[in-house]
Amino acid sequence: MGWIRWFFKELWWYLTYEHYGRRRLRPATWGLLFTLPLLAAFYLLALGLGQRSALPGERPAPTLPPLTKTAIFAAVTATAQAPTRTPAPRCPEDPRLWRLVEVRPFLDPKTGQPLPLPKPVMRIEPTCVYEGFLRDLTEVLIAATRNLSPTAAPRIAVPWFELPGDQIVERIFQPVDDGGVKLAFYDSQGKRIDEAWHVYNARPTGNPDFPVVLYVDRDVPQPAWWVNYRVHPETGLRVTDIARVRLEGASGLRLIYVFFYDARQRRWFMGGYEKKPERRGYAVDVNEQTWAQTAQAFGLPYQRRSELLARFGLPDAAPPTLPPKGEDTWTGTIYASPDGYWSKNDQ
Repeated sequence: MGWIRWFFKELWWYLTYEHYGRRRLRPATWGLLFTLPLLAAFYLLALGLGQRSALPGERPAPTLPPLTKTAIFAAVTATAQAPTRTPAPRCPEDPRLWRLVEVRPFLDPKTGQPLPLPKPVMRIEPTCVYEGFLRDLTEVLIAATRNLSPTAAPRIAVPWFELPGDQIVERIFQPVDDGGVKLAFYDSQGKRIDEAWHVYNARPTGNPDFPVVLYVDRDVPQPAWWVNYRVHPETGLRVTDIARVRLEGASGLRLIYVFFYDARQRRWFMGGYEKKPERRGYAVDVNEQTWAQTAQAFGLPYQRRSELLARFGLPDAAPPTLPPKGEDTWTGTIYASPDGYWSKNDQ
């Protein structure tokens, strides 16, 4: 125990000094003796405030009626069934976060067997991107609620696919606005047709401003009338073209569209032809079965006109029945066969 006595003796001599034969505390020792308790007090105060802030806020206790068996059961049930919601991840709008993947195997919509194709069929991943595309398609071509112009209008050369994987030739397109012109079809009874839309291919363009192009089919079963119209905010709907539809060798009409993604505006714009393809539309047998088969082969569902409008809460600008033609309305006949379609002026 001698070392303990030695330690305290040395500590005493360090903290004191000789003054007329007596040991007195040094000034630094007095400062240390007063500082240590203050530090301890501040530490305890901070610890108490931290614990206080972690506690839930105090609220006056609510006045509740006495619990009955029914009330107890309801409270327990509500607690047990309360779901834990995880916020859904937002679909990326930046095309640099997308991937173009090949659809393998691509099944023949008619036979269900793998179909060898000269060019692969591709689609965008993640597929939630198509939700934004369907919104833009509905606003531009159906509901007449959008009239925007693309950031630029470059000439973009992309393959022309009349069918999935069947590249005929390369065509040059330009992203364009919708121009305000809409198209609707009517049957022989004058009733508006609820046509179907489905995407059947995707391709990179090599243009950083418009990096992706989509190929879209518009299938119209048994059309009798082709009506082009404009919707003006002040004057309302005005029919610009009205034509009879004559089909040869099939019961329906298929029109082909291309859409380019504007990476700056984060929107899809229709592609305008620099030179119209020979078969930008043709006669084909279309029905629910063929739509379902094509959708299954591509891995994306087809969409009816009415379904698109209901999904995005938009009105149908086209009248439900065949509108009358105006004095300046062009009239003619649209002839469609499996080889393509063309128009003839009746005036």
